[in-house]
This record gives sequence, C-alpha cells and structure tokens, in this order.
Amino acid sequence: MPLFPELYVELRALFESEAGEGAEFVINHYREATQNLRTTFAKIVKRAGLTLFPRPFDNMRMTRSNEVYRRWGAFKESEWIGHSRRVREDHYLIMTEDDFREAAKHGAGEEKGGRKADQNLPAFFPAIPANFPAVRGVNDGKGVKAVQSQNQR
Repeated sequence: MPLFPELYVELRALFESEAGEGAEFVINHYREATQNLRTTFAKIVKRAGLTLFPRPFDNMRMTRSNEVYRRWGAFKESEWIGHSRRVREDHYLIMTEDDFREAAKHGAGEEKGGRKADQNLPAFFPAIPANFPAVRGVNDGKGVKAVQSQNQR
C-alpha cells in the first residue's frame, strides 16, 4: 500500500521530533500486540474535547477505502486496502456529504432526449444552501448507519 502524502508528512515530523539516532520505527510506543490502542485513542479524543465515534479504527479504514476507491478505482482500492469487491460494496462504500452536495447542485445530469434533469423541477424547488446538512455513514459493526454531519450539530 502506498504511503499517502498527508500521512507521510505527519509521520516524518513525528520521526524527526521523537526518534533517536538510528531509530528503526516512527512510532516506538504501543508496539506490543497486547496493548489496547482503542483505549488510548479514546483518552486522546476526550482530552481534545471531542466525541469518540463508534468503532474509530474501522471508520477511519472505511473513510480511506472510499477515498482510494473514488480516486484510483475499484481494483487499486481492493489491492491496497486488502479486501474483496463484495466486502467493499457490503461494508465500506458510503455516501459522503460531498456526494449529497454534488447531487443537489447538479441533479441527475442528462436525461434521455438531451435535456437536463433539473429542467423538469418545478419553479418552487428551493436552491440548496452551501451549509445544507448532509448525512454520512458510520459503521457500528452491524452495517453502515447514517449519522449527523458536522453542520447539523
């Protein structure tokens, strides 16, 4: 799997600030298989004054899976993330806030006969404001559930 630029920048900064001369690993804490990273992560989130969402590591994986799928396609997403097409479709693909905004902004696109789909909307159909609340999905282990977006809170 490639080391994506946004992650590389953070890992490089961490390595340069904390790793000693000749260090092999960027992260030297929490290397034991028996250590519970979720508990530590939950404490960090709480100290930051944020709310821990369900299954944080699963949901971060789901987010990256969607980003890779959208940018590089199904084959590379399956290869890099490490699951099958069926698993991706059943558990990882979600609608994002951007998907809803794009659909509201552009409609369904071209219809048969070359007419734009939004040409058929009645005159009373309101314009969608930029801060229109969209729904995003979170995997709680029983499937993807809709949760409120940031601008709904």
